[in-house]
Amino acid sequence: MTTLRDQLADLAGSPGEPTTAQADADLARGRTALRRRRVLQTATGSAFAIAVAAAALAFTTTGAPGPDSAPLAAGTTAAATTGTVSFDLVAYTGKQPAGFSVDKIPSGWEVQGITESALTLAPVGAKPRNSAEPLGNVADDDPSSFVGKVGVMLQSLDEKGTPRGDRIEVGDRTGTLVKKQGDTDGRTLYLPQPNGINLQVQVWDGIGWTPAQIAEFAAGIHVNPNAEQGRG
Repeated sequence: MTTLRDQLADLAGSPGEPTTAQADADLARGRTALRRRRVLQTATGSAFAIAVAAAALAFTTTGAPGPDSAPLAAGTTAAATTGTVSFDLVAYTGKQPAGFSVDKIPSGWEVQGITESALTLAPVGAKPRNSAEPLGNVADDDPSSFVGKVGVMLQSLDEKGTPRGDRIEVGDRTGTLVKKQGDTDGRTLYLPQPNGINLQVQVWDGIGWTPAQIAEFAAGIHVNPNAEQGRG
C-alpha cells in the first residue's frame, strides 16, 4: 500500500549531491553576512567615539568663570561629567595614609596610596595595571596611577597660586574647582589650608562625581603634619 509520504517522496525525487557551484554560493552568502555584521559593529563604535569626542570638546571650550563667581549651591554641577555613579559615603576604618587621613569614602571604594605625598582612592577590585585599558577610564591597582581614580595631595612646590575656576563650598571653607585648559582627564579642587598651601583633590572625569560630591568627600580630608609637597 502506497502512503502519502511515499507519494510525496516520488514527486520530490532524489535530492542528489550538492554541486561545487551551490557550495560556493552558500559560502559567498555567509561571507557577505559576516561583512555586514562587522560594518554595523564598527559604525556603532565610531558613533559612540564621535559622541564622546564632541562632549569633551564642548566641555573644554566652555569658558570657566573667574574666582569672583558665586559659590556653587549643593547639587549644582560646575562642568559636564561623563556619567553619574552611585555615591554613598561611609566611614573609613582602614589604615590611614601617612600624609593624609579621611573620615569617609564612597561605598565600593578603597584607599590605595599610603605615602606622605599622596592619597589614592580607587574602586575596590581595580584591575592589575598591565590588564587595564591603556589611557582609558579603567582603574588599575597601581597607587601611582590616577586613571579612573581620585588623588589627594598638596599643591606642588612648582605651582604657585590658585588657577581660575568655580568657587565651591567645602564644609566651612571655600575651594576652587578647576578644569584646566587642555585637561581632558579630570578636574582639580583647590582647597586652602591654614598654612597657606592648597590641598588638591584630583578627580578623574570618567567616574562621574558631581561638584557637590567632590566637596562632600573633600570636607572629610585632613592634612597631617608630615604631609609633603611634591614637584612637577
